[in-house]
Amino acid sequence: MSNSIATVQELYAAFGRGDIPAIMSSLADDVVWESEAPAIISFGGIRHGKTETQDFFAGLAKDHSNPLLTIAEIISSGDTVMAIGRYTATVKATGRKLDSPIAHYWKLRDGKIVRYVGLFNTGAAVEAMQPLSAGASG
Repeated sequence: MSNSIATVQELYAAFGRGDIPAIMSSLADDVVWESEAPAIISFGGIRHGKTETQDFFAGLAKDHSNPLLTIAEIISSGDTVMAIGRYTATVKATGRKLDSPIAHYWKLRDGKIVRYVGLFNTGAAVEAMQPLSAGASG
């Protein structure tokens, strides 16, 4: 297993433990953290540097409970890692479940993350943020 894959797997393990400080310590100071999404999704956006990246995790914690990230496959080429999997969580405001496939692109430099691009089903996220209508389930 490459060092790059091991670094990314450690980040996923830290996320699973809720250990955001461990994740932050693995990022370069000039990290670019990209998770494009509509403005209604608090953790969406392109962030520069560790301070702004911390807001990504604050948004997830504010909006989601019981997050579960399951990685099905990881591949790498040098300092680039790609992972695919699934993310599920409960949207706190509605009690609805978010269930989305994910793809993550990671770029490393000197063992630190310098770029992350997270792709997920933003439509499913927005839908889970909508209150259920009377008589509906979901």
